[in-house]
Amino acid sequence: MKLAERYDALFIDLDGVVYRGDHAIAAAVLALPEIRRLGPSIQFLTNNSARTPLQVAEKLRGLGVQADPEEILTSALATAALLRREGSDGKSAFVIGELGVREALQQVGIRLVDGEPDRTDLVVIGWDRAVDYAKLRTASLLVERGARLVATNADASYPAPDGLWPGAGALLAAVTTTTGADPTVVGKPSAPLFQAAAEAAGAAHPLVVGDRLDTDVGGAGAMGWDSLLVLSGAGRAADLLGSRSLPTHLGQDLSALLEDRPLTRPRKATPEDLGPLRELLEASGLRNQGIEGRLGQTVVMDMDGSPGQPLAATACLEALDRQGLLRSVAVRPDLRGKGLGMLVTAAAIHEARVGGVTRVFLLTETAEGFFKGLGFSVIDREGLPESVGAGSHAVDDCPSAAAMSIEVPP
Repeated sequence: MKLAERYDALFIDLDGVVYRGDHAIAAAVLALPEIRRLGPSIQFLTNNSARTPLQVAEKLRGLGVQADPEEILTSALATAALLRREGSDGKSAFVIGELGVREALQQVGIRLVDGEPDRTDLVVIGWDRAVDYAKLRTASLLVERGARLVATNADASYPAPDGLWPGAGALLAAVTTTTGADPTVVGKPSAPLFQAAAEAAGAAHPLVVGDRLDTDVGGAGAMGWDSLLVLSGAGRAADLLGSRSLPTHLGQDLSALLEDRPLTRPRKATPEDLGPLRELLEASGLRNQGIEGRLGQTVVMDMDGSPGQPLAATACLEALDRQGLLRSVAVRPDLRGKGLGMLVTAAAIHEARVGGVTRVFLLTETAEGFFKGLGFSVIDREGLPESVGAGSHAVDDCPSAAAMSIEVPP
């Protein structure tokens, strides 16, 4: 089953997923028509509040992507909807933001006040490429005088073709740092944007697709939804090791939705997994002696999330005081190249981090490039701690393997 067919709706981020700045991501443009033919409802979600849905749809069509304004849900629309539900009609607002948020607020009866007003009911902050010190000063003063601070989103950066630009979160930070105010944040990873998308799509089992672990993946997890992290935007595979939220799926770009992918979730191994573990390690050309003694430090992934089936992937991280030895990273041969190795490795390191491990070592003969992609660095074998370098894994199993290590992110 293709990944897109497993869900009744796809909530697809835009910046870093469909395009970067004013340039389309070619793989996304090619994949989207086939994704539509598979039948799931599509909502394009964006924390970018600068454009109106019509402008976003026109931009997408200009890049070769079919899209209707009704399929576009911006953080500006979600912000206006939230304020409308709370009874904002007739209230005044000072806005740092572009046309998208200004128009959305006006449509729900909020009166916009420009210049340097003495007081307003609200200060609303979105992405604004024309912001200056005077606007930030005015916003801060109004909040100090009692205005409620609302942010369309808190993204610190915006993925542009030439790198990362300051996002709405960077502007918000200037005001919160100045005032100490606790803002209401509407966009991802907060719930209102996701709730609005589910309502618009009539979705019960959606998949969130994005390029950010903090907003897209973290927000999906908080909603109890699955997620696909694509590496075409801000996110990198190495970011997985320091994240508290791991995606359900990992892909290079939107074409991952057209692949036959199992639904896999990491979990701790149990005694019932010994047989399948041995089979998986043997199929991967790895030694399986002694795995029963390491079972408590082993993470596995079930095929389609159901115990009792052949295992899809595994990784073991032996804790040796505050250091760890990563070993037995294996993925079923027919599932390689689908990100499972990275996800199960990240899950094993997360478990070790919770247990106090601060540095992880490994030995590899054939997967140096794979581990470099996760942030590991090659080290001299003499740099291995004695607990690793003098152990049977190093001496007997991997006498000529390359040594690598990484400091576990806090």
